[in-house]
Amino acid sequence: MLLRWFDAREAKAFGEDLARYYDAELRSIGRASASKQDEKQRKLLGRVLQRSQQFARQHRLNVYRKAKLSNRLKWTLKDLGYDDELIDRLVKEVLLALA
Repeated sequence: MLLRWFDAREAKAFGEDLARYYDAELRSIGRASASKQDEKQRKLLGRVLQRSQQFARQHRLNVYRKAKLSNRLKWTLKDLGYDDELIDRLVKEVLLALA
């Protein structure tokens, strides 16, 4: 029972998938006109948070799993070249959605 508490494989995989989803969607938004980019970015954030909440409903996330998920999200985004301010804001929003 205790060992399952530390099994964060699904949470880490979701964190990486979420980062890659965000990256792919944000790149497609970059091709939109400048006037629509802000609105599309807000909608993208809403979809990311909705995915996070759905994952949290389907999986039992303890503190350890949330930490692993957010860590994988952060480092995947960092590897994809995003700046620290954007990463910190996104990770904070996702963690609040998981609560």
